[in-house]
Amino acid sequence: MKKIMVLIALLLPTVLLASVTETVIPSTSDAYLAVAGNAMEDGDFDAALLLYEEAVERDPHSQIALAGRLVAFTESRSFGLTTIEVAGSN
Repeated sequence: MKKIMVLIALLLPTVLLASVTETVIPSTSDAYLAVAGNAMEDGDFDAALLLYEEAVERDPHSQIALAGRLVAFTESRSFGLTTIEVAGSN
């Protein structure tokens, strides 16, 4: 019994680290899509754009990744335009 407890104590940090690593650093296109979707919901369009680009890189034929990249790009650019200056106007 003591050997099992020691083994669990030694392996537990590795298992926990692996689960955190998968959450923080996605490794598949689907994982990038999930994290990008969360960024879109939070209004972080620049981060979503980068994540969708990674998803497209991993799966260039993913329609969801391509569409998400387009929407994130559009949203990140539209929120960057807060004012329009017209030459010669006061």
